[in-house]
Amino acid sequence: MAEGAHYDAPWAYVPPVKTEQPPAVQNTTWPANRVDHHILARLEAEGLKPSPDADPVTLVRRLHFDLIGLPPEPAVVEAFVVAFTQDSNTAVGDLVDELLASPHFGERMAIYWLDLVRFADTVGYHGDQVHHITPYRDYVIAAFNQNLPFDRFTREQLAGDLLPKPTLDQKIASGYNRLLQTSHEGGIQKKEYNAIYAADRVRNLSAVWMGATVGCAQCHDHKYDPYSIKDHYALASFFADIHDAGFTGNSTPTKRPPEIALYSNQQEQRLAEIDKQLARLAEAEKAAKAGRGIGEEDRIDTRRS
Repeated sequence: MAEGAHYDAPWAYVPPVKTEQPPAVQNTTWPANRVDHHILARLEAEGLKPSPDADPVTLVRRLHFDLIGLPPEPAVVEAFVVAFTQDSNTAVGDLVDELLASPHFGERMAIYWLDLVRFADTVGYHGDQVHHITPYRDYVIAAFNQNLPFDRFTREQLAGDLLPKPTLDQKIASGYNRLLQTSHEGGIQKKEYNAIYAADRVRNLSAVWMGATVGCAQCHDHKYDPYSIKDHYALASFFADIHDAGFTGNSTPTKRPPEIALYSNQQEQRLAEIDKQLARLAEAEKAAKAGRGIGEEDRIDTRRS
């Protein structure tokens, strides 16, 4: 830069510009919407032509793999081919709606997010002990299936436990703050790992939510992006109250208080069934006691008479 090299401003801070009119194209019959105009304009600029439309069998497979990550059943393929032949737009729309309503949709979409936030159910260092964080995974899957707004998705993960009267799910969401690698080796230096954990959190937060590389400013002012070393440690201060350093010992699963005792969905269902059974037994016992009481009164009245 000092020697005259040109570079663009950081992309994450360049506001998108809405075009009033889509770009002109030569093949005016191909675009079905404004996005197609932009794609075709670039293809034509490169001297390329669009690929031919996919056949219905290929299309139904692509939709399944893209939206739920699973292949379609043979019967689904056959039904889609018939519907596509009759009305292609309706067939595609109905299939997309069906796949978006599938619980597997959230599982498929969660893959990308869990990769971004470095999700793992082990600690990642040395002994790689088990780390019980799977409820956070389930929260992310449910968030996609429920189409949770992204601003709420963000707040609940960064500070769900700090919200007014946080729900159990919001507390689970804040488990994001504990996804980083943690060492449970007996001889760790607590202050050293405090610094390691803080830098990790800044790097992940800035990359995932800001599209930025604030982690580069851990040791020096950023050479190209507008971040100073002061910005790095100011951002780290937001996580200063997590107190996630200094846990030692090789216990499995790891112990990282504070923790929440949770049950799986199957366990919750079983507990609900047990509660119902106990309630029925209590009612039966109450009715039996009432019956014995009436019988005793009848015997007393008989003796008096």
